[in-house]
Amino acid sequence: MDIIRQDFGDYATNSYLLKFDGFEFVVDPGYGSTEWILSQTSNLQAILVTHGHFDHIWDIASLRQKTKAKVYCPEQDSFMLESDCFNLGLTPCKADVYIENNESVASICINGINVNYWHFPGHTPGCSMIEIDNCFFSGDFIFHRSIGRYDFPYSSSSSMKYSLERFLLIDRDMVVYPGHGESTTVKAEQQVVPIWIRYIDS
Repeated sequence: MDIIRQDFGDYATNSYLLKFDGFEFVVDPGYGSTEWILSQTSNLQAILVTHGHFDHIWDIASLRQKTKAKVYCPEQDSFMLESDCFNLGLTPCKADVYIENNESVASICINGINVNYWHFPGHTPGCSMIEIDNCFFSGDFIFHRSIGRYDFPYSSSSSMKYSLERFLLIDRDMVVYPGHGESTTVKAEQQVVPIWIRYIDS
């Protein structure tokens, strides 16, 4: 798997293009990403959503229309994809596959590629990290030395705390590609997550 990153929009939201043998996936196609994605792909098969915030899903409707790639979205964030709930002018779009949210890992197979959705709510109800080929695409759950905000509409501080506690239980190191900023690793962020848990408690 080859990974290409490009950030888009006022919030510098990372979109990730995953290239396999003969086809591609994209993770979180943000504002204005469609033309870049089309220029880099010839057989886009999947549009993977980490969570439903507008800066991560803005170009899904246009991209799906132009490529016919299937959209995979966490079930509890589907309402953000299907409606302009923040009144920003987003074009609504229904997912093709809704990923069931629970504390277990939801595993699906797309074109022979194993895709695991790890549900870590708090930033949004359906916020997830997507595991592919021993890498995590963490959306706005975990960043380099930081975590996602939990003071937005539909966010939850208690859910974020519980998700962070579960993150500490991951027992293998993996590269983490976040929704904003530079990449990091599971083990590196497990060193600082306890500080964030204490901050939520304060």
